[in-house]
Amino acid sequence: MTEDMQTLRDDIAYMRELAQGGHEGAAGGGAIMIAAGGLYGVAAVVQWAALEHLVSFLVSNIVWAVAMIGFFAVLFTTKRRQGPVEGGRTMARAWAGIGWGLFVLFMAIGVATWKTQSPLLLSFSPSIVMALYGVAWSTAASMTGKRWLWATALGSFAAALISAYLIGQTVQWLVYAAGLFLLAMVPGFVFLNQARDRG
Repeated sequence: MTEDMQTLRDDIAYMRELAQGGHEGAAGGGAIMIAAGGLYGVAAVVQWAALEHLVSFLVSNIVWAVAMIGFFAVLFTTKRRQGPVEGGRTMARAWAGIGWGLFVLFMAIGVATWKTQSPLLLSFSPSIVMALYGVAWSTAASMTGKRWLWATALGSFAAALISAYLIGQTVQWLVYAAGLFLLAMVPGFVFLNQARDRG
């Protein structure tokens, strides 16, 4: 019971650090969000270009692979620089968990797409990403009461619904890119700046 209470306290401390931009956790988490939003946002734009026959799908696949490699490089570098953190709860570790979760989820979508030979699940992946971002932001917002985090959460949920509505249209990938830029990369810069100000 005592251990469970300590875990709960650690989780609460982590969420406060996430939302308030606490020192190295905010800096690391901010860098990870910038990498995720920027790299995958660019890949989504290239995916749109491939669907519009402006570039080949080979180029698109390469860009997605480079984005993934770049993201995990930032993730591992950030984790190594931060080292052990008291309580074991930091922004970087939280977004690392989201990153790993999305990686496994996309692997599952890939398997399901291969088995069904239907592109529908793959086309639904932007909605899944935006919905998970919405969960993360709404959790942070509910624990801190920060209005801009609520706005970010609602924006993420809205992006998930809009993306689902646009399935089958190439513009869906531009909407996804905009969501990544605005709802991951921009908040990442906010946290990074907060960490620098507090440093």
